[in-house]
Amino acid sequence: MLSAIKNYLPLVILTIITGFLISYSWPAVFIILALIIGTLLAFSYPEKALLVLIFYLPFQIALNISPGIDLASGRIFILALFSVWLFKSLAEKKIIITKNIQSFLLLLFLSLALFSFLQAWDMERAIRKFLVFLSVFPLYFLITALTKHYPKNDSQFVIRDSRFILKILTTIFLSAIILSSVGIVQFILQFIIGVDPIMDFWKNNIASIFYGRSFGAEVVANPSWLVNIGGATVLRAFSLFPDPHMFSFYLGLIIPIPLAFLLVYSRKKNAITTKKFFLKKKFILFLTFFILLVAELLTFSRGGYLGMIAGIGAVIILGWRFISFNKKVLLGIISVILILFIVFAAQPVLNRFISIADLSEGSNLGRLAIWQEATEVWQNNFFWGTGLGNYSIEIDPAAGYRAPIYAHNAYLDIATEMGVFALIVWLGLFLITFAQLFRQSRTTDSYFARALSLGLCGSLAWFSIHCLFETPIYSPKILAMLMVIIGLSAMVIEIKKFKKI
Repeated sequence: MLSAIKNYLPLVILTIITGFLISYSWPAVFIILALIIGTLLAFSYPEKALLVLIFYLPFQIALNISPGIDLASGRIFILALFSVWLFKSLAEKKIIITKNIQSFLLLLFLSLALFSFLQAWDMERAIRKFLVFLSVFPLYFLITALTKHYPKNDSQFVIRDSRFILKILTTIFLSAIILSSVGIVQFILQFIIGVDPIMDFWKNNIASIFYGRSFGAEVVANPSWLVNIGGATVLRAFSLFPDPHMFSFYLGLIIPIPLAFLLVYSRKKNAITTKKFFLKKKFILFLTFFILLVAELLTFSRGGYLGMIAGIGAVIILGWRFISFNKKVLLGIISVILILFIVFAAQPVLNRFISIADLSEGSNLGRLAIWQEATEVWQNNFFWGTGLGNYSIEIDPAAGYRAPIYAHNAYLDIATEMGVFALIVWLGLFLITFAQLFRQSRTTDSYFARALSLGLCGSLAWFSIHCLFETPIYSPKILAMLMVIIGLSAMVIEIKKFKKI
């Protein structure tokens, strides 16, 4: 009887708490049903629940739980699954906490974010920003824990084979294809029905559902959906994201992975697969890469373009020794065709890219001024920062919480709000993970591990370069996907032997 109560106690508590959300927003009904069903699923099939969660992360219906506060539903699902996993692990007395440098640096960064409260003038802003980290970071620990399991009658955990990691990748690709297709159709429709009908549809039907009422109102009031190219106003692809830059960040975390598998992965002679099935997987990978790349180009995000060069360049350069001669020739032909296409047939993309170096261009001048201002703020608060979420009131004491005041540079935002030590930890997380992935690609005898390691190197390179121009770490969608990438990286680094796949 007591064991039954223990098993269902979290479900009862969860039902009572989420029941209060019904009066605030109609999507809460969906969230409640999903939480109840997901909790039941998570108790019996935690790995499948994780896959469903990963698929849902880039969509995330928003809840307006009170005026001025929007809550991304994915944050609730992450905490719910984490709570179920923790409760179940405690009940079974088998808690898997991965002890590696990634776990240490994430916890240290979280601690420094909490410590920055001592510098904050506005504690509410600091708490709200911290809760974003606190509700998303557990996803990393879920991935690193559920990618391992205990064999029967054994107290030592073992790594799952690469088939489970492959399921995670398949889930990521599937949701990315859906969102990329939405972005591409969104871009094409402007030439059929016009720009205004599409923008009106998104403002009236999409913004409040996926962005939230408060944040959605801010997005609608100050949209970055349009771009002027050669005197023509063009609607950029942004899919279900609030702006093209966040959509570009999302795509940049994924695109290098299918590219790495296309270039590096080869079918082993004794692998359990047929040649026909192997070619089918190659075609699917190519289709995934192509659709996502087209969507990325249509975001017209210049920071994304620079990130694309870094991410794709990292995969090709680091994996060059593992790419077959035929693929190198094919890669050269495709590169020439792509360059000629952009030069002669895709002038908007080329013009947008060239404008990066135009220091007289309005947005470039504005960004340089913002960087200079942020640097001055950091110099005055070098060690401990202004406090998490408090950079905006340092610039304008009257600024509201959602005022679009930030450094337009993730590293400067971290440094100005949390100080130099938090910046060092954040940079260390990326540099160390990148170095470990590179070493794994050189030492492993698994084609799968090598391809995934190089793809993840490309993802981190892309994200790191793009972060020079935007701050995505407070976006629940982007931060969640970053935790997925870091979690996969930690597992690939740790796995010494892969089953053939």
